[in-house]
Amino acid sequence: MKKLITGLALGTFATFIGIAPAPVASAQSDVEQTQFTTAEPLDVGSFTLQPGTYVIRTLPLDSNRYTVQVTNVEATTVFATVLAVPHPILMEEVVPEGRLVYYATGQGERKALRTWFPRDSTNGQDIVYPKHRALEIAAAAKAPVMAIPDEAKEADYKTTSFTVVTPEQAAKPYEAPPPVMVAEAVPPALPATASQVPTFLALGLLFLVGGIAVRMFTRLSA
Repeated sequence: MKKLITGLALGTFATFIGIAPAPVASAQSDVEQTQFTTAEPLDVGSFTLQPGTYVIRTLPLDSNRYTVQVTNVEATTVFATVLAVPHPILMEEVVPEGRLVYYATGQGERKALRTWFPRDSTNGQDIVYPKHRALEIAAAAKAPVMAIPDEAKEADYKTTSFTVVTPEQAAKPYEAPPPVMVAEAVPPALPATASQVPTFLALGLLFLVGGIAVRMFTRLSA
């Protein structure tokens, strides 16, 4: 009889553990990235990508500059690591479905990436070019181009100076855009997909079984 009571007690404890809520794993945010395909050579900063499929992703350096990397789809090979600066998305600005915007260079000119728009972000990323290439793109596209000194290396990305090269081949100081104010995201309330009534019923049954077991044990011990 004592073995039966012990078994009831252990079973009650095991059932109680079984219905206890499990801890919820915390979600981790992914690095901003986009997969794209180019059918012709494409300039991204100081690098020229050959036709193929790539992944572009961003890694922050500080508040007003980023490192943009281009890798293969498996992210095992890095083909380009270049500087970029935030491009605030304006209310009237249309972000293309492919998330990439190119300079409108003329026929015979090598294609060049202007801006990449990561998903779920308030900023795009304007690609920065070595000054000699920025001058070529600005003249061909009739548009300003972000530039850094030709001799700047990846190790200099945090401190090197920026200029804006104009179609008239002039270089102007870069002025960082004002920060975009974004409302703090509030986690949405979880939908009430399950009632707590079954849990309360199970707890009531457990207490009832436990009470009976204690009562029987008291009688046998008297």
